Amino acid sequence: MKKMSIWALLLAMSISMLTGCSNEETKEPATESTPSSVVESVEEESGLDDAVAYVKTIYKKEDGKTTAKDYQRVGSVPVGAKTFEITWTVDVAEDIVSVVRGEDGMVTIDVNEENPEEVAYVLTASLTDGTDTETLTWNHVLPAGKKLDSLTYAEIVALAYAVADGDVTEDTYRLFGTVTSIDTAWSDEYKNITVTIAVAGCEEQPIMCYRLSGEGAQDLKVGDAITVEGQFTNYKGTIEFNKGCVLVGYGEFVDQSALLEAAFALGEGDSMDEVSILTGVISEIPTAWSDEYQNITVNLDFDGKTLQCYRLSGEGAKDLVVGQTITVVGTIKNYKGLIEFDKGCKLVPNDAYHSVKNAIGAYKLQDGEAQEVAKTITGTISTIDTAWSDEYQNITVTIVVAGLEDYPIMCYRLSGEGAKDLAVGDVITVTGIIKNYKGTIEFDKGCTLN
Repeated sequence: MKKMSIWALLLAMSISMLTGCSNEETKEPATESTPSSVVESVEEESGLDDAVAYVKTIYKKEDGKTTAKDYQRVGSVPVGAKTFEITWTVDVAEDIVSVVRGEDGMVTIDVNEENPEEVAYVLTASLTDGTDTETLTWNHVLPAGKKLDSLTYAEIVALAYAVADGDVTEDTYRLFGTVTSIDTAWSDEYKNITVTIAVAGCEEQPIMCYRLSGEGAQDLKVGDAITVEGQFTNYKGTIEFNKGCVLVGYGEFVDQSALLEAAFALGEGDSMDEVSILTGVISEIPTAWSDEYQNITVNLDFDGKTLQCYRLSGEGAKDLVVGQTITVVGTIKNYKGLIEFDKGCKLVPNDAYHSVKNAIGAYKLQDGEAQEVAKTITGTISTIDTAWSDEYQNITVTIVVAGLEDYPIMCYRLSGEGAKDLAVGDVITVTGIIKNYKGTIEFDKGCTLN
């Protein structure tokens, strides 16, 4: 807010300086060839026109923009001794986009970042001098809401490639990919390097990491698998992490900050609306493994905050020890002040993180909805729903991911080498578009066996 206030002050000073020049000219005495009435008329009309022209100029590049986050607009424009208040309005319901005037005079256009559908709307600015009113309009699009921690790497890459030339994203993103080229060698003077990475499955959409810094960056080489975090920009057609991006580390490091913030903000008795998946280090084992109940209770530490995994079950759970890094899926709640995964949470195998995340994410789809980006899931075949067809060269099976029986995924008309020989119990990897067909979550026709 402080930054915007300073900007608004500079804006006011700039306009005052500009309009001050025109006021100096009109203060000269009227001559016989320039009647005073004409001078007064010019003075009366120029203020509103100048204010409108300035607002139009400073926001001339805003028309047609996608606005996924809140943004600000000036609340008034000073012209000479006058100040023209701006009335900002939108043509959609307040629960989708609303206008909020701040104490500093700036106006926030507050968008619903979780609105489930894309909405086109018109932002209008109205200025008046008490007699005449002028309006300016800008077309905007509010995209369908997506929580950052639910985005897959492929969706993040698609988001990066949607950035317009010259724009920079407001949010930071994290990608795990493989270094394909060293574009600018490490600089001991500037302590950075520029590399390009490719995300698995998105090799045709490389991401440049411009002036990448961070521990270990000086040792990067082609072929290294790394995690990078930063803002995206489109620089003359090159999609890149902007200057200031950071090497999180060698290997994969999933960003869990948004989920953890929401979890530790739960009120007593409240629970998360959706199933969550988290990776953490075991700090304590309050209740040892029970052969009778086939579960164990462990605590995970997140920067000094404890999240308990209550009655955790799953393959490998009986052998857990303090200091071990594990991944857990389940419902998070606040039980008498203790943040915990509720009874029924499951231990996720190390190599199943993304499959589990994709499976539980698919269950957020409403009837008739389909995901826009192809997903990949590895699971165990639980049923053969339609036998192999020699005529159509496909088969329909249902898979269960990491033992999550409540989240089965049907693979409808699955094709690919080896598909004809599939049997119950086989562990397979499938790629395709996932949809909700009359309540059944399934890979759509055209999915393939990897």
